[in-house]
Amino acid sequence: MAEAKLMFNDGFLDRAQKMSGLKTVESFAGAIGVSESVLNNARKTNVATTAMLIGLYKAFGFQPGEVCKVRPAAIANTSKVETEVAA
Repeated sequence: MAEAKLMFNDGFLDRAQKMSGLKTVESFAGAIGVSESVLNNARKTNVATTAMLIGLYKAFGFQPGEVCKVRPAAIANTSKVETEVAA
């Protein structure tokens, strides 16, 4: 069986923070129960952790299907690189 990763939908974390009304990374990270470094790493890699999914549900009611998709690891690893190169 091929490896897979939970990947945040493109732009989800930025949209969620904006919708929450929380202005700082520190306050948004605190609301979802993770450190700023965990949140910043998730923004860079797009990898969703179970702790973040649970925090997003508890804080804002997001269901996993609204937040992320399961993607094969090979695709997950290249999609973020392609996005960064395109930007």
